[in-house]
Amino acid sequence: MLSSRFFRRLFLPYLVLICAATGAVGVFSALRFRWAFLDHARQTLTEESVLVADRVSPELAAGRTGSVNAMVGELGKGLGCRVTVIGDDGKVIGDNESDAGQMENHRLRPEIVEAATNGVGYSIRHSATVGSDLLYLARRAQTPSGTTYFVRLSVHLSELDRELHLLYGTLAGVALSAMGIAAAICYWFASRQAAPVRELASFAEAISRGQMHRRLLPEADGELATLSTALNTMADSLSTLVTQLARERGELLAIVGSMSEGVIATDLRQRIILVNDKAAELLDFPAEGAQGKALWELVRNEPILRAAGEVLAGGERRLFQVSLVAGHYLEVAACPYPATGKTEGLVLVAHDTTRSVRYQELRKEFVANVSHELRTPLTVIKGFTETLRDGAMSDPVAGPKFLTTIARHVDQLTNLVNDLLELSRLESSPEMPRRVSVDLGSLTRRVTDLLAPASQKKNQALTVDINGPLPRVSANPDYLERAVSNLVDNAIKYTPEQGRVSVSVWAENGHVAVEVSDNGIGIPMADLERIFERFYRVDRSRSRDMGGTGLGLSIVKHIAQVHGGSIDVASTPGSGSRFRLKIPVPTDE
Repeated sequence: MLSSRFFRRLFLPYLVLICAATGAVGVFSALRFRWAFLDHARQTLTEESVLVADRVSPELAAGRTGSVNAMVGELGKGLGCRVTVIGDDGKVIGDNESDAGQMENHRLRPEIVEAATNGVGYSIRHSATVGSDLLYLARRAQTPSGTTYFVRLSVHLSELDRELHLLYGTLAGVALSAMGIAAAICYWFASRQAAPVRELASFAEAISRGQMHRRLLPEADGELATLSTALNTMADSLSTLVTQLARERGELLAIVGSMSEGVIATDLRQRIILVNDKAAELLDFPAEGAQGKALWELVRNEPILRAAGEVLAGGERRLFQVSLVAGHYLEVAACPYPATGKTEGLVLVAHDTTRSVRYQELRKEFVANVSHELRTPLTVIKGFTETLRDGAMSDPVAGPKFLTTIARHVDQLTNLVNDLLELSRLESSPEMPRRVSVDLGSLTRRVTDLLAPASQKKNQALTVDINGPLPRVSANPDYLERAVSNLVDNAIKYTPEQGRVSVSVWAENGHVAVEVSDNGIGIPMADLERIFERFYRVDRSRSRDMGGTGLGLSIVKHIAQVHGGSIDVASTPGSGSRFRLKIPVPTDE
């Protein structure tokens, strides 16, 4: 499109200019030819008028006007023009083409008036007598006797018109030929000039479409070749710059995408120009299609929107906390960019502090739970110690009873401290120490044998079902024994007398599963999700009376996790509970 317009701008002006010049030359030539013809005719008629005056003067002087008319006829034939002799009073004496007696008075004819004044007069006009255009030349003359008269010669301009028409036809043909040749030359010249421009336009369009490999081949010399070389150099620099920008943008997107913080960048109108998936997750909006939208269309949190507006207005960095955005606690930093100079946009960085907040809450809860768990036995020990010191030591019945109570609470404190230390070791050790090949079926049977007396004491039916042979697992036997022991011990504790406790071991889907089920008191549905938390008890008073620390199931969960396994529970209040521990089998088994 650009090249065609350029071609027309080159071709049409030159063509119009040449056509105008050719037309002007043709018109000037025609006018020049007409003027030359008329000038030649005037000169000829001037000379011939002298000859006619010399011939008719003697006849006029002798008064033989009749012979003048005959002489004028002969002279007109000889000269090839119209000859008219006019008296000083304007009366026509003789004419070779019309009857002199019938002709009008010619004294006021322009050529006669001019001849009377200047001696010679010229005129071109239409003759009513002969009905055509004529060139008139009148000469004032005198007879030898001094009588003034006028000799007028005239020629028809039809011959001049024929010559001019022939000339005009010739000039028109020459002009058309010249225009055709000029058009061809202009077309060739315009095409030659437009071809590089067309190539330049195609090159520019290719570069605008991202075809950075496109280059110009300079075929001409001079300025176009210099321009082609400069554009090629520009394209090389632009290609390098685009590649560098693409690489930097890719690196930026990779960095932003891999960040654990949510990042949103906007322009001055708060239109989003950059956003990562983490920001969409933390602020609860779809990441797809977010770019180009207004910040308020996606982020519905009033403190964030207010801070964004204040930062863009004031240009100062803001750091603030946002609570419970899509279930997250956030720390948000709002900064203008660039950091110095005129603000062009806004960067929001959202850091998820949910875990930190939860850790703080858990720490407070842990401290409260530990304090509570320690306070009760310590209070009991202190109370009974003071009672013994006040004299109950010598009481043969109360003394031993109080000492037994003190010993039981000391054991509870010891168990609590041991469980805390064990849980701390599990949480702080990323890897399981001393892994060996363990037969989980044999380990389970050994645990149930150790706990069988406690079950028999409550007249419970403790059964063990080992579905073997079982693959061996890679584990720490002490930890696994502790986990299975906690599960069986809990089942015995929370199952009433004459109840049933069943332990089963089998292999399934690359795991060895240990399932402990009972028909005890069960666990309410609302408590199932929290029973693996530290110090969580369904019935605190009953659990404490049974010697529980509230850490047993938490220890089981951590032991399962450090072995790459899992623990799950199902329970119905009043019908019993079922715990299932799964430990993965090594792939080389």
